Amino acid sequence: MTDFFNISINMHCTKESDISVSDCLNEFYKGSLVVDLLTGVEQIWYLTGYSRKEASKYIVFDDGKPSLNAIDIFERRYKKNHPLVNESIWNGKPDGVSCSISHFMKFINNPKKSNLIIELDQRVKKTDDMINSLCLLAKGQSKSWIKVDSKGYWLNDQNVFPDRIYVGWMLYIPNIVLANLLPQAAKVIPVMDREEQKGTIVVSTEDIFDGTNKEHIGRANDLEIRLLDLGLLPLMTEL
Repeated sequence: MTDFFNISINMHCTKESDISVSDCLNEFYKGSLVVDLLTGVEQIWYLTGYSRKEASKYIVFDDGKPSLNAIDIFERRYKKNHPLVNESIWNGKPDGVSCSISHFMKFINNPKKSNLIIELDQRVKKTDDMINSLCLLAKGQSKSWIKVDSKGYWLNDQNVFPDRIYVGWMLYIPNIVLANLLPQAAKVIPVMDREEQKGTIVVSTEDIFDGTNKEHIGRANDLEIRLLDLGLLPLMTEL
């Protein structure tokens, strides 16, 4: 039986201008690079559909650029659903090695906010690969929060505050946090934009995080409590 690790990377982002189809495709491409890094395999990405056959029909990227089919389909949907761009892509592989990337916009009255979700069935091999992935996702973002968990940490309500962002394995926040303020963390990593720090990655465990492991859950919980004390664990409605 395949052991599903169910890695989830969830980025909440606020852009400086209204989100366009081009923005969505750029985020998908960045997400695809993250999946390539985490799996060690260069994936082929497809538009989703109502059946496996339909969902394997259109390739999203052609030689590192959005395909004409993907652009055309996204643009037609955007005209219908303006100002929202809600799309998903997947790697066309079976359960156990399946990956997907979804781009959601939930607020018609705020078309600058988006939510990018990257999901992988398989286990990540290195903690540093995930840290590098968060750095890549945060690059070029003016304001974003990125949370990572696995094995159902959030889905099984293991986080402390159900109405707030969670830490799970690691959390990127657009704030400068000194390591001595977070003794509960396994790592506190500054994220730079050229020579200036733009944010911080807080890591709960050096090991690959397991959302069913009591020790891992406890470490993530301790960090969530500490970040709230520091005023750095916002409500989900504030993202």
